[in-house]
Amino acid sequence: MPRDGVRELTVLAEFRPFGLTTEALDGGSPSGDDDGDYRYFLFDPQVAKQRDEAVEVEDASSSDHELFVRGNRIIWSAGSRVYKRFTLPSKVIKVCWSRMSDMSEALLCVLQVDRLTIYGIAGEVVSVPLPYAVTSIWSLPFGLLLQRASEGSLLTNISLSSSNPFLSARDAFRQKRDIYTPTHMFDYCTRSDGTSMSSHIILKDPLEDPQITYIEERGKLNLMWEFDERTIWTSDCLPLMVSYNKGKMQHTLWVVEVNGSNLQVVNPKSSDLVSPLMSTKHYFRRIWQGKGSHTPASKVFLAVDDDVTPIICFLLLEQKKLLFLQLQSLEVNNETIYDIKPDMSWCISAIAAAAVAATRPKVKVGQLPHRDVIALTPANTLLLYCGKQCLCKYVMPSPLVIAQLPGGGDLSGVNNTLDDLKIVELAEAVEGRINLVLNNGKNYRCTLRRSPSSSLTSECIAAMAEGLNPGLYKYFLGLLWGGDDSTYLAKADLCADSEWESFCNVITKLCQNPSRNSQLSHSSWEFLVKSKYNQQYLRSNYVAGAFPGLLSNSKESDSSAVIANHTKNTEGACCMTLLTETLDSLHAVYETLKLDNLRKRDLGLLVVLLNDIANFLHEPSYMDHYKRDFPVLLKDFVMSQFLFTSKTPPSLFRWLENCLQHGCASASICDLPLLVCRNGTSIVNWARKIISFYSLLCGAEQCGKSLSTGVTCNIVPGLYHTREELTVLGMVGERFGLHHLDLLPAGVSLPLRHAIDKCRESPPVNWPAAAYVLLGREDLALLHLRDTTKYPELDCTRSNLILGSTPYMLPLHPVTIPSSVSDTLEMDDSKLDDIDNFEGPVIDGMEHIFNSSTQLRYGRDLRLNEVRRLLCSARPVVIQTPVNPTASDQDFQQTQLWHLAQRTTALPFGRGAFTLGTICTLLTEALAVPKLVLAGRLPAQQNATVNLDPNVRNIQELKSWPEFHNAVAAGLRLSPLQGKMSRTWILYNKPDEPNVTHAGLLLALGLHGHLVVLTITDIFQYYSQEHESTTVGLMIGLAASYRGTMQPSISKSLYVHLPARHPSSFPELELPTLIQSAALISVGLLYEGSAHPQTMQILLSEIGRRSGGDNVHEREGYAVSAGFALGLVALGRGQDAIGSIDTLLDRLFHYIGGKELHNDGLFSSSAEEHNRSTGQIADGNVVNIDVTAPGAIIALALMYLKTESELIVSRLSIPQTKFELQYIRPDFILLRVIARNLILWTRIQPSENWIQSQIPEVVKNGVSGLGNKTDDVYEMDAEAFVQAYVNIIVGACISLGLRFAGTRDGNAQELLYKYAVYFLNEIKPVCTSNSNDLPKGLSVYVDRGTLETYLHLIVLSLCVVMAGSGHLQTFRFLKFLRSRNSADGHAGFGTQMAVSLASGFLFIGGGMRTFSTGNCSIAALLITLYPRFPTGPNDNRCHLQAFRHLYVLATEARWIQTIDVDTGLPVYVPLEITNKETDLYTETSFCEVTPCSLPERAILKSVSVCGPRYWPQLIELCPKEKPWWNSGENHHPFNSGVLYVKRKVGACSYVDDPIGSQSLLSRAMHKMSALSQPKSCLPTTDAIPVDQLVSTFSSDPSLIAFAHLFCDSSWSNRFELDFQEFCQQVLFECVSKDRPALLQVYLSLYATIGHIVDSVISGTCIIGDSLSLSSLKIALAYYEALSNGRLTTSRGEIMQSTFLGSLKKRVEDILNFSTDLKTDICEYALSGKWPTGNYPTTKSSVTLSWYLQWYNVPSPLDIKRAVESIKCAKTSPSIPLLRVVFPTTHVAALDAINRFLTSSQVKS
Repeated sequence: MPRDGVRELTVLAEFRPFGLTTEALDGGSPSGDDDGDYRYFLFDPQVAKQRDEAVEVEDASSSDHELFVRGNRIIWSAGSRVYKRFTLPSKVIKVCWSRMSDMSEALLCVLQVDRLTIYGIAGEVVSVPLPYAVTSIWSLPFGLLLQRASEGSLLTNISLSSSNPFLSARDAFRQKRDIYTPTHMFDYCTRSDGTSMSSHIILKDPLEDPQITYIEERGKLNLMWEFDERTIWTSDCLPLMVSYNKGKMQHTLWVVEVNGSNLQVVNPKSSDLVSPLMSTKHYFRRIWQGKGSHTPASKVFLAVDDDVTPIICFLLLEQKKLLFLQLQSLEVNNETIYDIKPDMSWCISAIAAAAVAATRPKVKVGQLPHRDVIALTPANTLLLYCGKQCLCKYVMPSPLVIAQLPGGGDLSGVNNTLDDLKIVELAEAVEGRINLVLNNGKNYRCTLRRSPSSSLTSECIAAMAEGLNPGLYKYFLGLLWGGDDSTYLAKADLCADSEWESFCNVITKLCQNPSRNSQLSHSSWEFLVKSKYNQQYLRSNYVAGAFPGLLSNSKESDSSAVIANHTKNTEGACCMTLLTETLDSLHAVYETLKLDNLRKRDLGLLVVLLNDIANFLHEPSYMDHYKRDFPVLLKDFVMSQFLFTSKTPPSLFRWLENCLQHGCASASICDLPLLVCRNGTSIVNWARKIISFYSLLCGAEQCGKSLSTGVTCNIVPGLYHTREELTVLGMVGERFGLHHLDLLPAGVSLPLRHAIDKCRESPPVNWPAAAYVLLGREDLALLHLRDTTKYPELDCTRSNLILGSTPYMLPLHPVTIPSSVSDTLEMDDSKLDDIDNFEGPVIDGMEHIFNSSTQLRYGRDLRLNEVRRLLCSARPVVIQTPVNPTASDQDFQQTQLWHLAQRTTALPFGRGAFTLGTICTLLTEALAVPKLVLAGRLPAQQNATVNLDPNVRNIQELKSWPEFHNAVAAGLRLSPLQGKMSRTWILYNKPDEPNVTHAGLLLALGLHGHLVVLTITDIFQYYSQEHESTTVGLMIGLAASYRGTMQPSISKSLYVHLPARHPSSFPELELPTLIQSAALISVGLLYEGSAHPQTMQILLSEIGRRSGGDNVHEREGYAVSAGFALGLVALGRGQDAIGSIDTLLDRLFHYIGGKELHNDGLFSSSAEEHNRSTGQIADGNVVNIDVTAPGAIIALALMYLKTESELIVSRLSIPQTKFELQYIRPDFILLRVIARNLILWTRIQPSENWIQSQIPEVVKNGVSGLGNKTDDVYEMDAEAFVQAYVNIIVGACISLGLRFAGTRDGNAQELLYKYAVYFLNEIKPVCTSNSNDLPKGLSVYVDRGTLETYLHLIVLSLCVVMAGSGHLQTFRFLKFLRSRNSADGHAGFGTQMAVSLASGFLFIGGGMRTFSTGNCSIAALLITLYPRFPTGPNDNRCHLQAFRHLYVLATEARWIQTIDVDTGLPVYVPLEITNKETDLYTETSFCEVTPCSLPERAILKSVSVCGPRYWPQLIELCPKEKPWWNSGENHHPFNSGVLYVKRKVGACSYVDDPIGSQSLLSRAMHKMSALSQPKSCLPTTDAIPVDQLVSTFSSDPSLIAFAHLFCDSSWSNRFELDFQEFCQQVLFECVSKDRPALLQVYLSLYATIGHIVDSVISGTCIIGDSLSLSSLKIALAYYEALSNGRLTTSRGEIMQSTFLGSLKKRVEDILNFSTDLKTDICEYALSGKWPTGNYPTTKSSVTLSWYLQWYNVPSPLDIKRAVESIKCAKTSPSIPLLRVVFPTTHVAALDAINRFLTSSQVKS
């Protein structure tokens, strides 16, 4: 042991578990005794840190984290604060951290008696029941190892009943989430007879089945049945396990591996029981056994040997020794095989030990942290080991120091000395901190080294560890830690400078006195003897005693004899080798630091040390290299004193310059340090990355990760076409961000910025998100963030992408909430207050509709406010009292209030559409349903309230179904962004007694697809309530949620509500017709598109089912529901859905035509069912087509939707004769027109000619002469003609609405609006002055009610076309209809419902949703628009009112808004949208301004951001006949309706500058240029500060700060004004071209020249190095590469060539200006002499270094060798000859050298 290798520990504090302190603050421990049974362990906060986590764990990284366990409670503390608390149902047996499978999140695994509870950092909890006893759990790299108890200790008395698995209410730290308990997880791990199968089980995922394990013996796998092998240790870094067998008294080291194909499972019966999901089997393989231990090792841990080989340490207390096993690994077929050789173990005496980070902290060897070993010997000595080598001894500080610690003054007496304190235990080692347990019971937290440590020292040591021969590094490590007078880390709180000085002292003393090696202790010299540089007969695995007396070895005497035979010459040679390799390694660090702007101070320290080493090794070229870089710091020398040839030092600057000038193939690999080109080195990664980027940019060839230039580069997969794109992919693969560019010297960063700038405008589309962040295209990054699964190694969240950008961009990214889930913005114009309002704000269900998106779309437009006012049903309506009423005021008020109530009860229909999917509710709150107020108020009487008289009207009956629709509207607000609704929340909203409100909520949730979470038990409980509206809402909601799935359980529950389908033995059920109708529609939705034959037969029979006592209207509604259901089941399937059922069509047409139909064999089974009950209407065998025809027509329309079937259309003919007109009901003609057009889908045209083509000639001729003839016969025919004409027109309009639903087609809108106005005029008296060519006088032959209905059907169709557009003309028309009906008093409920629905459709989803034209959508819209309106709020006879909400199934969220990625705010952006070619039009492109709606997916081809203000991006799509992407879908191309854009710097947003008059180019320059004039010339009125002007166009805080500080108008002197003018020009250059990052490059290069000029003019040496000139040379080399075409650019040169040219000329002028420089150059070139002495020679040295670097002057030795070669050739020096010898030297320098050589020859 070295004599003075002693270091003192630093005691941080007396240690006491913080869990005890927490319990005391909480009121004491549960048992009331602090000395009770508790456990704790400390761990590094990095253990619990997630990959993407940014929580407080990182803030507390300087302090250790603690897990404290007592009973059933766990306290996780970080430093002196509680981080989390856990309370479990039963006592905690063991706790450990584990990372399972590929999960990035650390999991806290807690073992209890009957369960395993796994906690995620984010709050998820998984509770796994244990059917047997588990003794302990252990962490492995890929999962959790569970060790089972032997069969004799099965927990037979433990109840496995479902105890409460939830955490207590004290766990307030995490979000409330359901605890998931996997079922049958461990069933297969048990034999059929109940006995155990495997002693060890591996759990790889919390939600997957655990896997049984095997043991490998003689090449075969047997089941792991080693209950006696008790696990005592596992590694979470390597797949290793250590077990102890008490019976055999042996330790066993196992490696856990995955079975290969060459291994056979011996026990097939056992393997058959393995879960089929387990495709791989894990098995244990013994690699070492150690016998002779009566007790297990008290501690096992991993450390690292001095040659970075993992070693496993066993602390054997009974033998008082620490056993080391060196682990050998071998890579075979990408798999690592571990083994231990018999001769790779050794022991030292120890009674305590731990793994600590001392020599190389924060360094990893693969996945294993670099750990040393600190051991406590029986002599109470603390020794630090690095592998076999003992480095130093650690001692405790004096008792006085300990007494001064907090809580540490309680020592046993004043006379205590250091000898009285004995260390008895080492515990809780974390990094470089450890607990020392003393014999007086005290526990102190100590540290071996304390931050801040010298990063330069650590890097130098790491470089030597990677660059030196292992034997030499061991020797150096011994000198560093155990030298006789070394002060390296002598105290743990040593400052960084002292640490560096200590390191330098070790190197310097090697240089000063190399013979001192003979005086070193044998322990250090022995390691050097074993190196390959010494005698070859000494093997590298020779084990020598580290210290005398600590280890006895039979070879020790032989080793001493060998050492004695070595001479001092051998020692000196080895020392020279050590220093030579040290110079190479540290020079690599030096060259790497030169590429980091922030390491200039470290460079100055390192260059002094390197110069001393080079001086000792007689390396004049190295000394000259360092002198050129730092002429001021280094002492002067004369190179002529070094007579021998020296090697040329590598130079990264020289390599980078040559690479740009001549290509990477011409750049010499000798200019690259060997350590940079070596694989696996981490300390020079910075230089390796830059070299690899330059190599890719200059055309280096690839071979895997290796490049032709000798370095490696991780290139992320991605498409590339140019070298610049490949370079960017390489930068992403190396995790090189924008903030790294700022660390590079300005000139070095310029080519890399060029590559980024060239790719910025149009990068490939398949790049990872991190690549777009590097390009400054955060908009594309967020667009492609969903595709991170393609690049799991680059998986990152939005916050991490932002962190990858430049640090000064962080304030630009505030936390923003999408408008769809944001809280309602409190805006003045969003308040719904009438002028004469008396209440103030009320909850009307629409208060959330005003958000940033709607505000951006409508601006100051008050359309949304008006819609909200019109659809509000939560306020009393205004009643206008007439001046002279004819009846009493009260009767008049009641009459008017009754008519207004019809309108109020219809408003929820429109409000549901208006607020569809616009809010996300909290699952902890009940859904708020606005009130439905039927009262009125009298403004003329101080807003007195008037209620409906309950004696006159049955108010409760009036409000029953409207309350249902009100609840549906409230439920439809919930956005599908919510995802899967919680079953708990639905049941939480369930009332004690069934009511219509909850029934409506169920329907709304079902339409959104949320009822899939209900269990069959929940459904049965709802049905058992026998509540009519609840049953209707639940059935339709379930069918909508399970649409098209044919779920058997749901199907059975629906058929129960169809008594006609019950077996004859089934008891008769009295069910209302409306429930049966709802059940039919529900069956159709459930079997949608399936063409299920049996279901189709059932539904076909239901169309013609006989009456069961209900009235004819209810029977018609039942038949229509059956027809809709049949059409849904065979939706669009046509003939392929019918197959062999030939009679189905005949039966349907029989239902339409009414001829008597004889029973066919196929339907004979249902004939008896038809006659089970006779109703009041006797139909006989003749079908009542008045009942069956509507349903049959609709069924045919949906079955043959878009099939273009001419056969079916021909049989659904429109009457062509007068007889047919009399035979077919007019309203059936309407349905036939709709059916024909839905079948001939593609033939629908938005033109007047197409509508006229629908009208038969007989009808046209009949209506053309209205009013000309007056006889009764003609009047009878005219009525038929007009009735047919009206129905055909309306049917065609409805067809148009369905065909162009949601398209906002202008032609369709104009056509429908025209006919709506036409019908409105026909309701009024005929206007003879109207020149319209349409027939007049329809109201004479058609009653007003029918015309009103048809008018509103056309308006509904119009709003379906314009859905979500908020079309102003249409909205005005709707307002007129609403006001007209109210004023006339003819406001029927049906027409009011139509107006309400139309208003909702026009603004559906707040304008953010629209309709689709898919088959399912058309069917849902047809159900909604069925042309039979109810007569009252409770009328469900002809068509169930609940069906009117099925439009929700036809909606799509094709809305898109653009968000500025820098500000997080929505903005206006022009988009170019391209549609594919269709039957109606060719491929077309048009422009829309966001926010807007996109076309359907079937025709959408591409969307691109256009315009000059935002960076372009193109989203190309493949048109598909599929629905629009769902919100939150992974492959949603528009990120759920949000498109992120990035505004170009220098352009205003369209909100601030709508017409572009305020752009930087058009507005800013004259104001900025005015500021550059003298102060007296500044304008007095129109001046504007530059920082304020810049902030208008860019929110980059760096640009604003620069404008404020460097463009200050208060500067007055000439220099300041010149600099100000330069700053303004550069600022304009960077802002106008959107290259703000180049501002730093401009300033850096400008400052370089400024400092040089100041140094020359003032004579003061401002800069003492020439590194900035080297950077400038690389910038000029880049410009030369652009000029010569080696590099190309698409957006113009990123830096002005005139600027670089002026810098070059200025430098050359300065160098030519100095008069003394010629003399200095002459002396340097001839003799290598630098200027000596003090000032002004310091200035001369700096100027000389500038000259040498700028002109690339060769070293004097090279000049001398060239001159000798020229003399040998018997020629004289000349410039051409020197140019050949020195091709990289500038001609000016060659001319000076030639003149100096010529003059010297003349003198000689």
